[in-house]
Amino acid sequence: MPFWGLKKSKNYFSPAGGFYASVGLLYIYPVCVCLCVCVFRCGSSSVVLSFLRASIPTTWRRNGANSSWRCWREKRLSGRPWRGTDTHIQNNYIKSADASPRIQFLIRFDFRGHECLTSVCVFRLELLLQRANKIQNMALDCEEKLTLAKNTLQADMSRVESGEAVQCEKELACYLQDCESLIRQLNQELKVLRDEKYYQVEQLVFRVSCLQEELVSLRLQCSSVYRKGHFSQSLGSTLTDHSTQRSTDSGLSLGQTLLGAVGAVGAVGAALLRRPMARSQLVAMSSSEDEGSLRFIYELLGWVEETQVSLLERAEWGADLPSVENNLKEHNSIHTAVEELMSGLQEAQSYEAKVTPNFKSSYCETLAKLEHQYCKLREHSSWRLRSLESLHAFVSHCTEELIWLNEREEEEIAFDWSDSNTNMNAKRELYSMRLELDEKRDVMRSLQETASRLCQENHPAKQTVEAYSAALQTQWQWVDQLCVCVEQHLKDNTAYFQFMSDARDCESYLRQLQETIKRQYTCDKNSRLSKLEDLLQDSMEEKEQLIEYRSTVASLVGRAKTVVQLRPRSADFSLAATTPIRAICDYRQIEITISRGEECVLEDNSQRTKWKVISPTGNEAMVPSVCFSVPPPNQEAIDTAGRTEQLYQKVMSLWHQLHVNMKSVVSWHYLLKDIRTVSGWSLDTSPSERQHVLDHLETQLADFLSDSKESSLFTTVERRELEKDVQQAQQHCQDLLLNMETVEKDESVSRSYLSELQNVTLRLNEAEQRLMRGIETPPPSRLSGDSTDNAVRIAEQEKLQSELDALRSSVGDVSRRCVSFFEEKPTSSSVPALRSELSLAVEKMDKLHNLSSVYLKKLVNVLIHSLDEAESQVRKYESKLSEEDIVPADTTAIQNLRDQLGVKHTLSGRILSHPAEETNSNLWAFYRSPELERYQEKANQMAERWSGIKRQMETRRSDLEGLGSALQQYRDGHSALIKWIEETTERQENTQPGQSDSKALSEQLAQQTALVAEIEQNQTKLDECQTHSKQYCTSVKDYELQLMTYRAFVESTHKSPVKRRRMHSSSDAITQEFMDLRTRYTALVTLTTQHVKYISDALRRLEEEEVTLRLTSNDSFSVWCPPTEFLVSLRGKLPALKGLN
Repeated sequence: MPFWGLKKSKNYFSPAGGFYASVGLLYIYPVCVCLCVCVFRCGSSSVVLSFLRASIPTTWRRNGANSSWRCWREKRLSGRPWRGTDTHIQNNYIKSADASPRIQFLIRFDFRGHECLTSVCVFRLELLLQRANKIQNMALDCEEKLTLAKNTLQADMSRVESGEAVQCEKELACYLQDCESLIRQLNQELKVLRDEKYYQVEQLVFRVSCLQEELVSLRLQCSSVYRKGHFSQSLGSTLTDHSTQRSTDSGLSLGQTLLGAVGAVGAVGAALLRRPMARSQLVAMSSSEDEGSLRFIYELLGWVEETQVSLLERAEWGADLPSVENNLKEHNSIHTAVEELMSGLQEAQSYEAKVTPNFKSSYCETLAKLEHQYCKLREHSSWRLRSLESLHAFVSHCTEELIWLNEREEEEIAFDWSDSNTNMNAKRELYSMRLELDEKRDVMRSLQETASRLCQENHPAKQTVEAYSAALQTQWQWVDQLCVCVEQHLKDNTAYFQFMSDARDCESYLRQLQETIKRQYTCDKNSRLSKLEDLLQDSMEEKEQLIEYRSTVASLVGRAKTVVQLRPRSADFSLAATTPIRAICDYRQIEITISRGEECVLEDNSQRTKWKVISPTGNEAMVPSVCFSVPPPNQEAIDTAGRTEQLYQKVMSLWHQLHVNMKSVVSWHYLLKDIRTVSGWSLDTSPSERQHVLDHLETQLADFLSDSKESSLFTTVERRELEKDVQQAQQHCQDLLLNMETVEKDESVSRSYLSELQNVTLRLNEAEQRLMRGIETPPPSRLSGDSTDNAVRIAEQEKLQSELDALRSSVGDVSRRCVSFFEEKPTSSSVPALRSELSLAVEKMDKLHNLSSVYLKKLVNVLIHSLDEAESQVRKYESKLSEEDIVPADTTAIQNLRDQLGVKHTLSGRILSHPAEETNSNLWAFYRSPELERYQEKANQMAERWSGIKRQMETRRSDLEGLGSALQQYRDGHSALIKWIEETTERQENTQPGQSDSKALSEQLAQQTALVAEIEQNQTKLDECQTHSKQYCTSVKDYELQLMTYRAFVESTHKSPVKRRRMHSSSDAITQEFMDLRTRYTALVTLTTQHVKYISDALRRLEEEEVTLRLTSNDSFSVWCPPTEFLVSLRGKLPALKGLN
């Protein structure tokens, strides 16, 4: 709105009006006084000068002013009073200011004197400053209400997260509605300042756009929190309660905008839109038709101007999607009404020729003005419609993307990153926001480009476009920062849980190892030496593992210093005095600004998703917890690593102590062993052995004294007693050396005899082992395919028997010499041992000789029994092979019979070895008798019969394989021919040759001809099937003849007839089956021959009749030549078909 409510129109600022002069004087003449006042109020002369310079319209400052301005200036400078034309000019000035009585008064006052002009300019500037202060105050109110709305929304979000119901939706709806109303008023005030070119209007516009952006973002958050529907119900009641209080607002309320209350706005637009009266009504109300038509034009013109001013120029564009949609819907109705007005305009144009001369000029002038204004209105309406459509497309797409970004934001902000949520692998697998952002990047770039294009095109809703573009860009950047946070949390939490898992595993492993070492390596003096030696070896391997595990423990200790803290992320965790946190991403709010990597202080963690933090600058605010990580050191991780390291040291100390104990006990055992060895020495101990043992004894004593220093199993008294025992053993060795010379001669003789007896005993032991090995080995039978040859075993036993006889003579010789030594040296110390050794050798010799004789007889009996068993097995297989009479006529049965023969052949190879092999020539070299020769002949006969059985099975298997192949070939050909004959016979039986149509008969004849050719082709297959059947029958007969021959051999051998089953041969069945096939084939040939003959005769008769008719009507005979030739060719094939028959 221009200053003082004056409208800028061509009439008011035309040169004829002369208003340029008076108003120009308001800016030019008092500029000095105005400058002083403005400097005093604003504090900057340059700013005020630029403002005043911009406030003067360009048309007033242009060169070459009009004549009225020059006239007024000359009169004013000459000081002459106003007269004549001057008074006319003054009256024009005064009349031209009809828009405002205040302007009229000031103009009149200005023409009386210029003293008040300064006060007028100052008053205008004061008005603008007051309006700017009003905008500042309204912006502060809007910010306060937005802050209250954010806090209210945060409280309800906390309740939703804790599972409670929301409580502040009504209060939040009121806040949002107030904010929208304030922003609408701010835009109206800014429009005035922009029209007046206020010098600080850009700063105010920026502040209002920021508020509008925050309002859009807050609306989207509300729509996500209250998207389940309860917000709309409560908001509807709230709007009803406040409808009377807010009825003065012409636009939409925030609740309607947020929830899509399109109906309310449509009602408002419909109420504001007034339809013009019809021409017929106005004519009826007028005194004449011309007057009514003129009033109709004025009605249309008034409606056009009213619509242009009230509904289009003052119409809003909307600040969000619901309001834009409502404005678009409202303007669609207005635009429809504008388009419908074309009919009224056309009606007025059509009546132009009928107007009387009295109304002609006025009617034409008004009609021309109507046409001009209507064109402007139509263009303006179309332009607004296009602008609303482009704005709606942009805002709807932005709203969709903002909702998607808000959903992603809520999902990531609500995720639990505390130590209670350990499933990071599932989160890593489901996390796809970075990929989704990459996919959405082109969409966002397209939206930003669209916003830039709309702003460059100076879209009328530029503020809304910029607000949505800024909100989308801000939300996109925020979600991108959330991606950084999520990826960092995934990395930190994975490292945390991996460290805790490794620490638990390490501690569990060390405790188990501690228990294992304590249980396995604890020993005392009663522990066996061999076990202790094995344990010592194992303990060294255990030590190597412990040394290798040291790196794992050290790695845990190092990792503990880099593990983040997760417990403070839980709402149940009580915070320390100051808990430092580190920002993972950049975060900016009105209350606080935090950059990535900055250290902040966690003040309150009672809400899991929102933390109250203190920034490095000292500002406090509630910030999403996902933006922060609690940096190391993690005292829990450090304590866990310290416990693990202490446990490792304990395990190492335990191992060392137990290892020292085992080593000292092993040294003690070796020392005792050497002491007992030395104490048990006799005169026959060699000097080298004595010296070696004595040296070893001293070494063992030194090792024991060294190992037992740190051992807990040996006291000082026990070590001294062992030293005394070593000294006594050494003294015993000295005593033996003194007595050795006197007894050495007797002992040498005794040792020689004892050595011979020991030699004999050793040989007897070897013979006993061989004999016992033969006795314990089971005798060979037909069920042991891998048994040792019986004849070989008999030969080996005979050899052992001869060796025992030689040993008996050696024992007798040594016995006589020992008896003479006993008589000569009865008091020698070696006599008891020598006598005992001699009695043992004699006793063992007699026992082995008797046992060997008995075992040799048993082997011979086993050989005779095995021959009887072999004969029984041979008779069994011969009987089974002779039971087969005929060959089955089924390929599956033949294959089964062949498989059975294969199994029998394999089984017989494993069960029964060659009986004749048991008649080895070495056996008969030792035992020659008529009875044994008879058994040898019987074994040779069984070997021949067994060879015949194996040959019979192999021959039958090969024959059955050939039979199966021949039968399969016959079956394949027979099945194909039977199927073809059945199908062809059925088709022939269904054929009806009794038709009188020559064309149908020709087709049937062609089909029969093709069938004749097919029968000729299948004759070859029939011959092949006959060949296969003959081949199979011949092979079956040969196979059955072979079976009869073998059965006769078995009957003659067993001296008893084999049971026979009366069964028909499969060759007869195959022969009969082929004869049936040939019979059916012959029947098919006969039936086909009859069909061909019948169709040929019928076709020939029809041909003769048609030829007669054709000749009668002088038609060409060449049409029927092909059937005649066809019949001739078919008759040539009939003899061949008869030959097949």
